Amino acid sequence: MRKVLSVMLSVLFLVSVAGAVQALNFTINSTNAVIVLPTTKIVNGQPLHIGEDAITGSKLGALLVLKGIRQVSYSTYVDVPVEYHSVLIEDEDQYYKLNNIDMPDVGVNVGNSPVGDSIVIAVNFSRILYNDTIKKAQFNDRSIEIIFNENTTPLNLGEETNKIVSTVVDGKDTMYIYSYEENSGSKALGETLTVNGWKIKFRDIDTEQEKTLVDITFPSGFPKTETLYKNKYYILYVDANGDEDFEPFDAYPSARIQELLEAGVRKILVFSPTDFFVGIGGTRQVTYTYEYYEKIRMYQDGEVYEGQWVWDIDPENKLFTLYLHIDPENDFPKVTLSEGEMLKLPIDGLNIQPIFTKDENGEITGIEGYKFVRIDKIKKKITVQTTKAEVTDDVNKLIIEDTQLTELPNDKHVIIVGGWVSNKAWTLLEQVYGSSIIQSIKDEVMSKGYVIKILDNPNNPEYKVIILAGKDYTLTRKAVEEFMDEL
Repeated sequence: MRKVLSVMLSVLFLVSVAGAVQALNFTINSTNAVIVLPTTKIVNGQPLHIGEDAITGSKLGALLVLKGIRQVSYSTYVDVPVEYHSVLIEDEDQYYKLNNIDMPDVGVNVGNSPVGDSIVIAVNFSRILYNDTIKKAQFNDRSIEIIFNENTTPLNLGEETNKIVSTVVDGKDTMYIYSYEENSGSKALGETLTVNGWKIKFRDIDTEQEKTLVDITFPSGFPKTETLYKNKYYILYVDANGDEDFEPFDAYPSARIQELLEAGVRKILVFSPTDFFVGIGGTRQVTYTYEYYEKIRMYQDGEVYEGQWVWDIDPENKLFTLYLHIDPENDFPKVTLSEGEMLKLPIDGLNIQPIFTKDENGEITGIEGYKFVRIDKIKKKITVQTTKAEVTDDVNKLIIEDTQLTELPNDKHVIIVGGWVSNKAWTLLEQVYGSSIIQSIKDEVMSKGYVIKILDNPNNPEYKVIILAGKDYTLTRKAVEEFMDEL
């Protein structure tokens, strides 16, 4: 019987089930059903056509496997690259600064000078040559520069908000990059504010005198108790050597903050109580603001930011320049671009590409100019068609012999193929549903020739007991075929 099922599955898996109609009010497939076939061979000395029932049941089993395979669709979002191009910029040995007219979609605020929020992206075309030998554009040292001030950085420095400061350390121009955070809130008596290693516990809040007694725990674990007053400012910091300190101020200490940042302080917390009040239920509370700085990296003149992009730091004017560095003798190789190639700038998505001139034979003869190209990614919703398979991992468990069905499972549909003479499962049906109900089904088989009966499983009504039985094997086959037509 199982060999017949395996053969039929091999054949039927090649058959399309397009057009099959789901006519039942429950889902049935090979993962949630078992087919019970008769095993009786001889009745009153006469052989029954058990083999025919096995073939019929195997066809049904194959269809249940196929019912678990269907086309489904699901939606997802993918990143789609989008290119924005500048106009063609002719090479006339000029010092060109990218602008929003030549390229409206630069992605950053560009201008003629690094003032306010503007940065400068400049190309010195006198330092870019056409190499006729290799038919490529050749970029030389400082042919491209990116210049910005301490208020604006176009770079991806790993933090949402950054602050850059510059100074001179041991005779070398140096820049420190700090992550920066501003926040505000309120705390009730007994609560603790935690900010990146500092803990401020409000031990007492005096709403009349507008002051609060706090226990401060520094990042090292060092404790300190202080009284903090409304609209005063308090700097807590860990300096460049790891020493911790606390300094009070009557007004916002901008100069002291800048001094600490230029000294390479590791962490600064600037805290200020802003109001005192009695909240709901008589709870005393204090509102506050704070700023937090943490040094995340430092660079000095001549150090590499990434690849061949090198720093030129100007502390006096508070300007920062990244330039393309070419020095083959010191591991900064020549940069050349052929047709279709682009040089990636250290600004997210921005590139420069040479556009070549050609003769009538398509041979490159020179450089017509250059274009800036920004490659961005946008999210696009797509619908994907795929196949979903709810199929039993062992088809041998799909068809069982009637002697194996000793009780009704509560997690599967049970399909009984064949009548009570050959299929011993009818005995279990009488035990579960009562002899009168089962006798009425037997009478219907005898009067109509075959039946398709669907009964609720008393162990779990979501699953069904399906009886497909006829007076002989041909009528049983007819019952099975009609049931298959409804699937």
